[in-house]
Amino acid sequence: MRPSIGPRLAIAAALGVCCLAPPTSAAGPAADPAPAAAPTDLASQIDLLLQAKFLARARVGLLVVDMATGARLYEKNPDLGLNPASNIKLVTTAAALSLLGPEHRYVTRVYAKKGALKGHTVDGDLYLKGGGDPSLVTADLYQLASDLRALGITKVTGGLVLDSTAYDRDELPPLFDQKDELASFRAPGGATAVNFGTYVVLARPGPGEGDPAIVAIDPPVPSLKLKANTATTASGARNQLKLAIGTTPEGVVEIAVDGTIGKDAAPAEYRYPVAKPAEYAGEVFRLVLKQRGVSLGRSAVKFEAVPEDSERLALVRSEPLSVLVRSVNKLSNNYVAEHILKSLDDHAPATFAGGLARVRIWLEGLGVGVDGFVYKNGSGLYDANRISAAQLVQLLIAVHRDFRFGADFLASLPIAGVDGTLRSRMQEGRAARFVRAKTGSLDGVSTLSGYAGAVGRPPLAFAILFNDLDVFAAPQARDLQNQIAELLAGTVAARP
Repeated sequence: MRPSIGPRLAIAAALGVCCLAPPTSAAGPAADPAPAAAPTDLASQIDLLLQAKFLARARVGLLVVDMATGARLYEKNPDLGLNPASNIKLVTTAAALSLLGPEHRYVTRVYAKKGALKGHTVDGDLYLKGGGDPSLVTADLYQLASDLRALGITKVTGGLVLDSTAYDRDELPPLFDQKDELASFRAPGGATAVNFGTYVVLARPGPGEGDPAIVAIDPPVPSLKLKANTATTASGARNQLKLAIGTTPEGVVEIAVDGTIGKDAAPAEYRYPVAKPAEYAGEVFRLVLKQRGVSLGRSAVKFEAVPEDSERLALVRSEPLSVLVRSVNKLSNNYVAEHILKSLDDHAPATFAGGLARVRIWLEGLGVGVDGFVYKNGSGLYDANRISAAQLVQLLIAVHRDFRFGADFLASLPIAGVDGTLRSRMQEGRAARFVRAKTGSLDGVSTLSGYAGAVGRPPLAFAILFNDLDVFAAPQARDLQNQIAELLAGTVAARP
Protein backbone atom coordinates (compact mmCIF):
# COMPACT_ATOMS: atom_id res chain seq x y z
CA MET A 1 0.00 0.00 0.00
CA ARG A 2 1.31 3.42 -0.94
CA PRO A 3 2.06 5.76 1.92
CA SER A 4 -0.14 8.81 2.38
CA ILE A 5 1.06 12.02 0.79
CA GLY A 6 2.06 14.31 3.63
CA PRO A 7 1.22 18.01 3.72
CA ARG A 8 4.66 19.08 2.48
CA LEU A 9 4.49 16.62 -0.45
CA ALA A 10 1.04 17.92 -1.30
CA ILE A 11 2.46 21.43 -1.61
CA ALA A 12 5.34 20.12 -3.72
CA ALA A 13 2.84 18.48 -6.06
CA ALA A 14 0.95 21.75 -6.39
CA LEU A 15 4.19 23.46 -7.41
CA GLY A 16 4.50 21.10 -10.36
CA VAL A 17 7.52 19.13 -9.17
CA CYS A 18 8.03 16.20 -11.58
CA CYS A 19 10.75 13.74 -12.37
CA LEU A 20 9.67 12.86 -15.94
CA ALA A 21 11.41 14.32 -19.01
CA PRO A 22 9.21 16.54 -21.20
CA PRO A 23 8.02 15.02 -24.51
CA THR A 24 9.95 15.80 -27.68
CA SER A 25 8.97 16.14 -31.35
CA ALA A 26 10.66 16.42 -34.69
CA ALA A 27 10.55 20.16 -34.32
CA GLY A 28 12.60 19.94 -31.16
CA PRO A 29 11.94 19.83 -27.47
CA ALA A 30 8.54 20.95 -26.37
CA ALA A 31 8.35 23.86 -24.04
CA ASP A 32 8.16 22.94 -20.39
CA PRO A 33 4.60 23.18 -19.07
CA ALA A 34 4.18 26.14 -16.76
CA PRO A 35 4.29 24.97 -13.14
CA ALA A 36 1.10 25.35 -11.14
CA ALA A 37 1.27 28.55 -9.16
CA ALA A 38 1.72 28.14 -5.44
CA PRO A 39 -1.17 29.66 -3.54
CA THR A 40 -0.24 32.92 -1.92
CA ASP A 41 -3.33 33.78 0.09
CA LEU A 42 -3.78 32.28 3.56
CA ALA A 43 -7.08 30.54 2.89
CA SER A 44 -5.81 28.73 -0.20
CA GLN A 45 -2.65 27.64 1.60
CA ILE A 46 -4.63 26.17 4.50
CA ASP A 47 -7.07 24.53 2.07
CA LEU A 48 -4.14 22.84 0.39
CA LEU A 49 -2.75 21.56 3.69
CA LEU A 50 -6.13 20.12 4.65
CA GLN A 51 -6.10 17.97 1.53
CA ALA A 52 -3.65 15.63 3.29
CA LYS A 53 -4.77 12.02 2.90
CA PHE A 54 -4.60 11.27 6.62
CA LEU A 55 -7.51 13.71 7.06
CA ALA A 56 -9.71 11.97 4.47
CA ARG A 57 -12.00 10.39 7.07
CA ALA A 58 -11.37 12.89 9.88
CA ARG A 59 -13.71 15.58 11.09
CA VAL A 60 -12.09 19.01 11.07
CA GLY A 61 -13.10 22.23 12.79
CA LEU A 62 -10.93 25.26 12.13
CA LEU A 63 -11.27 29.00 12.60
CA VAL A 64 -8.79 31.88 12.37
CA VAL A 65 -9.88 35.38 13.41
CA ASP A 66 -7.92 38.61 13.04
CA MET A 67 -8.16 40.27 16.45
CA ALA A 68 -7.32 43.64 14.88
CA THR A 69 -10.45 43.69 12.72
CA GLY A 70 -12.61 40.77 13.86
CA ALA A 71 -12.48 39.32 10.33
CA ARG A 72 -12.54 35.58 9.83
CA LEU A 73 -9.42 34.82 7.81
CA TYR A 74 -10.19 31.12 7.51
CA GLU A 75 -12.98 28.81 8.55
CA LYS A 76 -13.88 25.18 8.06
CA ASN A 77 -16.81 23.71 9.98
CA PRO A 78 -16.34 26.40 12.66
CA ASP A 79 -19.60 25.53 14.44
CA LEU A 80 -19.07 21.76 14.50
CA GLY A 81 -18.93 20.47 18.09
CA LEU A 82 -15.87 18.24 18.48
CA ASN A 83 -13.92 16.57 21.27
CA PRO A 84 -11.25 19.17 22.17
CA ALA A 85 -9.16 16.84 24.36
CA SER A 86 -6.97 19.05 26.59
CA ASN A 87 -8.02 22.22 24.77
CA ILE A 88 -10.95 22.23 27.22
CA LYS A 89 -8.39 23.30 29.83
CA LEU A 90 -8.54 26.72 28.15
CA VAL A 91 -12.14 27.01 29.33
CA THR A 92 -11.35 25.77 32.84
CA THR A 93 -8.36 28.03 33.43
CA ALA A 94 -9.92 31.13 31.89
CA ALA A 95 -13.02 30.71 34.05
CA ALA A 96 -10.91 30.18 37.18
CA LEU A 97 -8.79 33.28 36.58
CA SER A 98 -11.93 35.33 36.03
CA LEU A 99 -14.05 33.94 38.87
CA LEU A 100 -11.37 33.53 41.55
CA GLY A 101 -8.86 36.13 40.40
CA PRO A 102 -5.19 35.60 39.44
CA GLU A 103 -4.20 36.33 43.06
CA HIS A 104 -6.25 33.48 44.55
CA ARG A 105 -4.36 31.03 46.76
CA TYR A 106 -5.46 27.74 48.28
CA VAL A 107 -4.78 27.45 52.02
CA THR A 108 -4.11 24.38 54.19
CA ARG A 109 -4.36 24.95 57.95
CA VAL A 110 -3.53 23.18 61.21
CA TYR A 111 -5.79 23.65 64.26
CA ALA A 112 -6.17 22.56 67.86
CA LYS A 113 -9.07 23.19 70.22
CA LYS A 114 -8.87 26.52 71.96
CA GLY A 115 -6.83 26.22 75.11
CA ALA A 116 -5.43 22.80 74.14
CA LEU A 117 -1.88 24.11 73.69
CA LYS A 118 -0.21 23.86 77.08
CA GLY A 119 3.53 24.41 77.05
CA HIS A 120 5.03 21.95 74.60
CA THR A 121 1.91 19.78 74.46
CA VAL A 122 -1.36 19.85 72.57
CA ASP A 123 -3.85 18.29 74.98
CA GLY A 124 -6.17 16.60 72.51
CA ASP A 125 -6.24 16.20 68.76
CA LEU A 126 -4.36 18.02 66.02
CA TYR A 127 -6.51 18.97 62.99
CA LEU A 128 -5.32 19.27 59.39
CA LYS A 129 -7.91 21.18 57.35
CA GLY A 130 -7.60 20.92 53.57
CA GLY A 131 -8.51 23.80 51.31
CA GLY A 132 -8.45 21.92 48.04
CA ASP A 133 -4.89 22.93 47.19
CA PRO A 134 -4.04 21.03 43.98
CA SER A 135 -0.32 21.69 44.44
CA LEU A 136 0.07 20.53 48.06
CA VAL A 137 3.17 18.34 48.37
CA THR A 138 5.18 16.71 51.12
CA ALA A 139 7.42 19.78 51.37
CA ASP A 140 4.40 21.87 52.37
CA LEU A 141 3.58 19.40 55.14
CA TYR A 142 7.17 19.70 56.34
CA GLN A 143 6.66 23.45 56.49
CA LEU A 144 3.55 23.00 58.65
CA ALA A 145 5.35 20.58 60.94
CA SER A 146 8.35 22.90 61.20
CA ASP A 147 6.07 25.78 62.14
CA LEU A 148 4.50 23.65 64.87
CA ARG A 149 7.95 22.72 66.13
CA ALA A 150 8.93 26.40 66.09
CA LEU A 151 5.98 27.04 68.41
CA GLY A 152 7.62 24.59 70.82
CA ILE A 153 5.14 21.76 70.22
CA THR A 154 6.67 18.33 70.70
CA LYS A 155 3.68 16.24 71.81
CA VAL A 156 0.03 15.72 70.89
CA THR A 157 -1.85 13.62 73.44
CA GLY A 158 -4.57 12.74 70.96
CA GLY A 159 -4.08 12.00 67.31
CA LEU A 160 -4.33 13.50 63.84
CA VAL A 161 -7.76 14.46 62.47
CA LEU A 162 -8.31 15.42 58.83
CA ASP A 163 -11.00 17.87 57.80
CA SER A 164 -11.86 17.45 54.12
CA THR A 165 -15.28 19.05 54.32
CA ALA A 166 -14.44 21.77 51.78
CA TYR A 167 -15.28 19.19 49.08
CA ASP A 168 -18.17 16.75 49.07
CA ARG A 169 -15.93 13.69 48.82
CA ASP A 170 -12.70 12.21 47.51
CA GLU A 171 -13.26 10.90 43.99
CA LEU A 172 -12.14 10.50 40.42
CA PRO A 173 -13.25 13.41 38.22
CA PRO A 174 -16.32 12.90 36.00
CA LEU A 175 -15.97 10.29 33.24
CA PHE A 176 -12.48 9.25 34.34
CA ASP A 177 -13.98 5.79 34.84
CA GLN A 178 -14.21 5.28 31.07
CA LYS A 179 -10.82 3.56 31.29
CA ASP A 180 -9.31 1.61 34.17
CA GLU A 181 -5.72 2.77 33.87
CA LEU A 182 -3.13 2.75 36.65
CA ALA A 183 -1.73 6.09 35.46
CA SER A 184 -0.53 9.11 37.39
CA PHE A 185 -2.61 11.44 35.19
CA ARG A 186 -5.73 9.61 36.37
CA ALA A 187 -5.44 10.15 40.13
CA PRO A 188 -8.44 10.83 42.39
CA GLY A 189 -8.45 14.01 44.41
CA GLY A 190 -10.05 15.70 47.38
CA ALA A 191 -9.95 18.72 49.65
CA THR A 192 -7.04 17.25 51.61
CA ALA A 193 -4.82 15.56 49.05
CA VAL A 194 -1.07 15.61 48.63
CA ASN A 195 1.56 14.92 45.95
CA PHE A 196 -0.99 15.14 43.11
CA GLY A 197 -2.62 12.01 44.52
CA THR A 198 0.44 9.93 43.67
CA TYR A 199 3.44 8.15 45.15
CA VAL A 200 6.81 7.35 43.57
CA VAL A 201 8.87 4.17 43.25
CA LEU A 202 12.56 5.05 42.92
CA ALA A 203 15.19 2.68 41.59
CA ARG A 204 18.90 2.86 40.84
CA PRO A 205 21.65 0.35 40.07
CA GLY A 206 23.57 -1.38 42.82
CA PRO A 207 27.34 -0.98 43.34
CA GLY A 208 28.30 -3.64 40.80
CA GLU A 209 27.05 -6.10 38.21
CA GLY A 210 24.90 -8.81 39.77
CA ASP A 211 24.15 -6.76 42.88
CA PRO A 212 20.52 -6.10 43.80
CA ALA A 213 19.06 -2.90 42.44
CA ILE A 214 18.31 -0.29 45.09
CA VAL A 215 14.57 0.38 45.28
CA ALA A 216 12.58 2.65 47.60
CA ILE A 217 9.06 4.04 47.91
CA ASP A 218 8.55 7.76 48.47
CA PRO A 219 6.99 8.64 50.82
CA PRO A 220 7.47 5.50 52.96
CA VAL A 221 4.02 5.26 54.53
CA PRO A 222 2.31 2.12 55.89
CA SER A 223 -0.21 1.78 53.05
CA LEU A 224 2.64 1.36 50.52
CA LYS A 225 4.79 -1.73 50.80
CA LEU A 226 7.72 -3.01 48.76
CA LYS A 227 6.64 -6.65 48.62
CA ALA A 228 9.58 -7.95 46.60
CA ASN A 229 12.71 -6.65 44.94
CA THR A 230 14.38 -9.22 42.71
CA ALA A 231 15.81 -6.64 40.30
CA THR A 232 19.55 -6.83 39.70
CA THR A 233 22.30 -4.66 38.29
CA ALA A 234 23.52 -5.44 34.78
CA SER A 235 26.21 -4.05 32.50
CA GLY A 236 25.56 -1.01 30.33
CA ALA A 237 22.97 1.71 30.77
CA ARG A 238 19.71 -0.01 29.81
CA ASN A 239 16.74 0.02 32.15
CA GLN A 240 14.73 -3.20 31.91
CA LEU A 241 12.90 -3.01 35.22
CA LYS A 242 9.38 -4.39 35.54
CA LEU A 243 6.93 -3.32 38.22
CA ALA A 244 3.83 -5.18 39.39
CA ILE A 245 1.28 -3.36 41.56
CA GLY A 246 -1.34 -5.12 43.67
CA THR A 247 -3.63 -4.28 46.59
CA THR A 248 -4.39 -6.44 49.62
CA PRO A 249 -7.93 -6.81 51.04
CA GLU A 250 -6.84 -4.40 53.79
CA GLY A 251 -6.02 -1.74 51.19
CA VAL A 252 -2.24 -1.96 51.36
CA VAL A 253 -0.57 -1.38 47.99
CA GLU A 254 2.12 -3.97 47.33
CA ILE A 255 4.88 -3.29 44.79
CA ALA A 256 7.10 -5.97 43.29
CA VAL A 257 10.14 -5.01 41.20
CA ASP A 258 11.91 -7.39 38.81
CA GLY A 259 14.26 -7.20 35.84
CA THR A 260 17.58 -5.45 35.45
CA ILE A 261 19.01 -1.95 35.43
CA GLY A 262 22.39 -1.14 33.93
CA LYS A 263 25.16 -0.02 36.26
CA ASP A 264 25.53 3.13 34.15
CA ALA A 265 21.79 3.87 34.02
CA ALA A 266 20.34 7.01 35.53
CA PRO A 267 18.03 6.63 38.55
CA ALA A 268 14.49 5.69 37.49
CA GLU A 269 11.23 7.12 38.81
CA TYR A 270 7.79 5.52 38.48
CA ARG A 271 4.73 7.46 39.62
CA TYR A 272 1.38 5.84 40.45
CA PRO A 273 -1.97 7.09 41.80
CA VAL A 274 -3.21 6.38 45.30
CA ALA A 275 -6.75 5.09 45.87
CA LYS A 276 -7.65 7.13 48.96
CA PRO A 277 -6.23 10.68 48.84
CA ALA A 278 -7.25 11.84 52.33
CA GLU A 279 -5.98 8.70 54.09
CA TYR A 280 -2.73 9.02 52.18
CA ALA A 281 -2.35 12.69 53.14
CA GLY A 282 -2.92 11.74 56.77
CA GLU A 283 -0.22 9.08 56.62
CA VAL A 284 2.25 11.50 55.04
CA PHE A 285 1.59 14.19 57.65
CA ARG A 286 1.98 11.66 60.49
CA LEU A 287 5.35 10.64 59.01
CA VAL A 288 6.44 14.26 58.69
CA LEU A 289 5.38 15.15 62.24
CA LYS A 290 7.39 12.22 63.58
CA GLN A 291 10.46 13.26 61.59
CA ARG A 292 10.12 16.81 62.91
CA GLY A 293 9.95 15.57 66.50
CA VAL A 294 6.21 15.90 67.17
CA SER A 295 4.76 12.74 68.72
CA LEU A 296 1.13 11.64 68.44
CA GLY A 297 -0.71 9.75 71.16
CA ARG A 298 -2.95 7.88 68.70
CA SER A 299 -1.74 6.23 65.52
CA ALA A 300 -5.06 5.98 63.68
CA VAL A 301 -6.11 9.02 61.62
CA LYS A 302 -9.69 10.25 62.09
CA PHE A 303 -11.86 12.26 59.70
CA GLU A 304 -14.18 15.00 60.95
CA ALA A 305 -14.69 18.76 60.78
CA VAL A 306 -12.60 21.14 62.84
CA PRO A 307 -14.59 22.12 65.95
CA GLU A 308 -15.83 25.70 66.07
CA ASP A 309 -13.94 26.42 69.29
CA SER A 310 -10.52 25.88 67.70
CA GLU A 311 -7.50 28.07 67.09
CA ARG A 312 -5.18 28.03 64.10
CA LEU A 313 -1.61 27.00 64.80
CA ALA A 314 -0.07 27.00 61.32
CA LEU A 315 -0.93 27.42 57.65
CA VAL A 316 0.63 27.06 54.23
CA ARG A 317 -0.51 28.80 51.06
CA SER A 318 -0.26 27.65 47.47
CA GLU A 319 1.28 29.72 44.71
CA PRO A 320 -1.18 32.24 43.20
CA LEU A 321 -3.69 30.85 40.72
CA SER A 322 -1.86 32.77 37.98
CA VAL A 323 1.08 30.41 38.58
CA LEU A 324 -0.94 27.22 39.12
CA VAL A 325 -2.71 27.54 35.77
CA ARG A 326 0.67 27.36 34.05
CA SER A 327 1.00 23.72 35.06
CA VAL A 328 -2.47 23.13 33.62
CA ASN A 329 -1.89 24.73 30.23
CA LYS A 330 1.85 24.46 29.72
CA LEU A 331 2.16 20.92 31.11
CA SER A 332 -1.45 19.79 30.60
CA ASN A 333 -1.79 18.67 34.22
CA ASN A 334 -5.17 16.90 34.54
CA TYR A 335 -5.07 16.68 38.33
CA VAL A 336 -4.62 20.41 38.87
CA ALA A 337 -7.26 21.24 36.25
CA GLU A 338 -9.90 19.07 37.94
CA HIS A 339 -9.11 20.41 41.41
CA ILE A 340 -9.42 23.96 40.16
CA LEU A 341 -12.73 23.12 38.47
CA LYS A 342 -14.23 21.69 41.66
CA SER A 343 -13.08 24.71 43.68
CA LEU A 344 -15.14 26.98 41.42
CA ASP A 345 -18.35 25.78 43.05
CA ASP A 346 -19.40 28.66 45.30
CA HIS A 347 -21.47 26.40 47.55
CA ALA A 348 -20.18 24.26 50.41
CA PRO A 349 -19.21 21.53 50.17
CA ALA A 350 -17.94 22.01 46.63
CA THR A 351 -18.96 19.49 43.97
CA PHE A 352 -17.94 18.86 40.39
CA ALA A 353 -21.52 19.47 39.29
CA GLY A 354 -21.44 22.90 40.94
CA GLY A 355 -18.13 23.83 39.34
CA LEU A 356 -19.25 22.70 35.89
CA ALA A 357 -22.51 24.65 36.15
CA ARG A 358 -20.76 27.83 37.27
CA VAL A 359 -18.31 27.68 34.36
CA ARG A 360 -21.16 27.29 31.89
CA ILE A 361 -22.96 30.32 33.34
CA TRP A 362 -19.72 32.31 33.22
CA LEU A 363 -19.13 31.34 29.59
CA GLU A 364 -22.60 32.56 28.62
CA GLY A 365 -21.98 35.82 30.46
CA LEU A 366 -18.76 36.24 28.53
CA GLY A 367 -20.77 36.25 25.32
CA VAL A 368 -19.65 32.84 24.12
CA GLY A 369 -22.47 30.85 22.57
CA VAL A 370 -23.11 27.55 24.32
CA ASP A 371 -25.29 25.79 21.73
CA GLY A 372 -23.84 22.30 21.38
CA PHE A 373 -21.31 22.96 24.14
CA VAL A 374 -20.79 19.89 26.32
CA TYR A 375 -18.67 20.31 29.45
CA LYS A 376 -18.41 17.29 31.73
CA ASN A 377 -14.89 17.52 33.14
CA GLY A 378 -12.25 20.20 33.36
CA SER A 379 -9.21 18.43 31.92
CA GLY A 380 -10.49 16.93 28.66
CA LEU A 381 -9.59 13.37 29.49
CA TYR A 382 -11.48 10.70 27.53
CA ASP A 383 -14.82 11.26 25.78
CA ALA A 384 -16.27 13.99 27.99
CA ASN A 385 -16.56 17.32 26.19
CA ARG A 386 -17.69 18.96 22.95
CA ILE A 387 -16.85 22.46 21.78
CA SER A 388 -16.58 24.12 18.39
CA ALA A 389 -13.66 26.03 16.91
CA ALA A 390 -15.87 29.14 16.90
CA GLN A 391 -16.61 28.81 20.62
CA LEU A 392 -12.93 28.36 21.44
CA VAL A 393 -11.94 31.39 19.37
CA GLN A 394 -14.70 33.48 20.94
CA LEU A 395 -13.29 32.52 24.34
CA LEU A 396 -9.71 33.35 23.32
CA ILE A 397 -10.69 36.78 22.01
CA ALA A 398 -12.82 37.69 25.03
CA VAL A 399 -10.16 36.61 27.54
CA HIS A 400 -7.35 38.38 25.67
CA ARG A 401 -9.31 41.64 25.85
CA ASP A 402 -9.97 41.45 29.60
CA PHE A 403 -7.20 43.44 31.26
CA ARG A 404 -7.96 41.92 34.68
CA PHE A 405 -6.65 38.44 33.88
CA GLY A 406 -5.88 38.22 30.15
CA ALA A 407 -2.13 38.59 30.64
CA ASP A 408 -2.08 35.78 33.21
CA PHE A 409 -4.01 33.53 30.85
CA LEU A 410 -1.65 34.27 27.97
CA ALA A 411 1.36 33.60 30.21
CA SER A 412 -0.02 30.15 31.02
CA LEU A 413 0.09 28.92 27.42
CA PRO A 414 2.97 26.91 25.95
CA ILE A 415 5.37 29.00 23.85
CA ALA A 416 6.21 27.49 20.47
CA GLY A 417 9.70 26.02 20.42
CA VAL A 418 10.39 27.07 24.01
CA ASP A 419 8.41 25.40 26.80
CA GLY A 420 5.56 23.20 27.87
CA THR A 421 4.00 20.82 25.37
CA LEU A 422 5.25 23.01 22.49
CA ARG A 423 8.92 23.02 23.50
CA SER A 424 9.89 20.55 20.74
CA ARG A 425 7.50 21.93 18.12
CA MET A 426 8.07 24.91 15.81
CA GLN A 427 11.55 25.50 17.20
CA GLU A 428 12.62 27.36 14.07
CA GLY A 429 10.76 29.61 11.70
CA ARG A 430 8.26 32.39 12.17
CA ALA A 431 6.15 30.59 14.78
CA ALA A 432 9.00 30.18 17.29
CA ARG A 433 8.13 32.34 20.31
CA PHE A 434 5.33 34.00 18.32
CA VAL A 435 2.74 31.26 18.81
CA ARG A 436 1.25 30.53 22.22
CA ALA A 437 -1.23 27.69 22.12
CA LYS A 438 -2.69 24.76 24.05
CA THR A 439 -2.18 21.27 22.69
CA GLY A 440 -4.62 18.39 23.03
CA SER A 441 -4.21 14.69 22.33
CA LEU A 442 -6.38 11.62 22.75
CA ASP A 443 -6.82 8.50 20.66
CA GLY A 444 -8.13 9.83 17.35
CA VAL A 445 -8.04 13.45 18.55
CA SER A 446 -5.44 16.17 18.00
CA THR A 447 -6.03 19.85 18.73
CA LEU A 448 -4.17 23.15 18.91
CA SER A 449 -5.74 26.47 19.89
CA GLY A 450 -4.29 29.82 20.86
CA TYR A 451 -2.69 32.92 19.42
CA ALA A 452 -0.22 33.78 16.65
CA GLY A 453 1.40 37.18 17.00
CA ALA A 454 4.19 39.52 15.95
CA VAL A 455 5.97 42.49 17.49
CA GLY A 456 3.71 45.53 17.68
CA ARG A 457 0.71 43.89 16.02
CA PRO A 458 -2.54 42.43 17.38
CA PRO A 459 -2.50 38.62 17.20
CA LEU A 460 -4.66 36.15 15.37
CA ALA A 461 -6.81 33.82 17.48
CA PHE A 462 -7.18 30.30 16.14
CA ALA A 463 -8.55 26.86 16.93
CA ILE A 464 -7.64 23.67 15.05
CA LEU A 465 -9.64 20.57 16.01
CA PHE A 466 -9.12 17.16 14.41
CA ASN A 467 -11.36 14.23 15.41
CA ASP A 468 -11.70 10.65 14.11
CA LEU A 469 -8.05 10.40 13.08
CA ASP A 470 -6.52 7.05 12.21
CA VAL A 471 -4.62 5.55 15.11
CA PHE A 472 -1.16 6.31 13.65
CA ALA A 473 -1.95 9.80 12.33
CA ALA A 474 -1.08 11.82 15.45
CA PRO A 475 2.45 12.85 14.28
CA GLN A 476 1.06 13.95 10.90
CA ALA A 477 -1.69 15.90 12.62
CA ARG A 478 0.79 17.75 14.81
CA ASP A 479 3.01 18.50 11.83
CA LEU A 480 0.09 19.92 9.88
CA GLN A 481 -0.97 22.05 12.86
CA ASN A 482 2.59 23.36 13.06
CA GLN A 483 2.50 24.33 9.40
CA ILE A 484 -0.78 26.19 9.83
CA ALA A 485 0.62 28.00 12.86
CA GLU A 486 3.69 28.97 10.80
CA LEU A 487 1.39 30.42 8.15
CA LEU A 488 -0.52 32.40 10.75
CA ALA A 489 2.64 33.80 12.33
CA GLY A 490 3.89 34.76 8.86
CA THR A 491 0.58 36.47 8.08
CA VAL A 492 0.80 38.65 11.20
CA ALA A 493 4.47 39.46 10.60
CA ALA A 494 3.74 40.54 7.00
CA ARG A 495 1.27 43.23 8.00
CA PRO A 496 2.36 46.76 7.20
